[in-house]
Amino acid sequence: MKRVFIKLVSFIAVMTMALSMSGCLGSGGFDLETTAPDSTVETIPTTAKPYVRIEFDAVKNPYFAMLDGTCKNAYSQVYEELSAGNQKFEMRIEVNADQLTKAIDAILCDHPELFWLDNTYGYTYDPSNGYIRELTFNFFDFADTPEKLAAARAEFDAAVNSVVAQAMTYPTLVERELFVHDYICENTEYDTNAPYHQSAYSALILHKSVCAGYTRSFQYIMQKLGATCYCVMGRTEGLSGQVVGATDDSGSHSWNMILIEGQYYNVDCLWDDTASETYGSPIYPFFNVPDASLAYHARSNSSVNLPICTATDYKYSNQFGPTVEVENIVFTDA
Repeated sequence: MKRVFIKLVSFIAVMTMALSMSGCLGSGGFDLETTAPDSTVETIPTTAKPYVRIEFDAVKNPYFAMLDGTCKNAYSQVYEELSAGNQKFEMRIEVNADQLTKAIDAILCDHPELFWLDNTYGYTYDPSNGYIRELTFNFFDFADTPEKLAAARAEFDAAVNSVVAQAMTYPTLVERELFVHDYICENTEYDTNAPYHQSAYSALILHKSVCAGYTRSFQYIMQKLGATCYCVMGRTEGLSGQVVGATDDSGSHSWNMILIEGQYYNVDCLWDDTASETYGSPIYPFFNVPDASLAYHARSNSSVNLPICTATDYKYSNQFGPTVEVENIVFTDA
């Protein structure tokens, strides 16, 4: 007999197997869920064939680069299957549950274009060695048939391509980046109850999301513009280290990192959007800033291995003129 486990896919915890990609709360937190009850199925004989993995670019896909060889194999196959719109497929490599979780979490951090995943998947495994045999992913209801997925991809691609085309009218990468940043902030309402809010779909199609939607939208559009842009997983903490909101899970947050002229910078579209709303007009305290400017942001899990950000050349005030700097903002813990 094999046992089927339902594992919740984590956007913020690469090493944790039971987290789900749910919404930012307050200034950005994830609502954690528990695993579903176990059930049993009959053993399914495998017909697996040898698998040759795709070698993803390490600079463009840093979470892939952090994995060991077995996890990279799993990452490659799962990404191929999901990109093809396959919800159920047999694993062709020897991988256990822990390795699979690391691989899937890395995929979610590297590939915001997989916007139709609803964050849960099930698998069968061989109890004699613990290897995964078959995976079944759930897709959001707007993409749960091949026809609906094709229509959703067409709608999503059209929205992305429109933003990309407008951004390309600007001559430099930083100007294009600013356009994308402003587009997302101006067209997205922060809403913890927004449907599909862990997906770029929520921000770009429904225009309501949380930190994950802002982050994934910015990441994907900048990638389409040819930039190297990452999702950073982390937490929002008070200056003394306490979690904002005073609960263990409410401080979870995500933001972006972008590479410009050989230097990495942090970008937090949601926090710029929130600061601008509070200030009454657009301000850019979290646009292309070094780590030192993110006193309330703390990286977590695999994101601690992303590059250190120290440059300031492309921060807003050094490129476009005066703005309210992060040092002039007064923070209060909710």
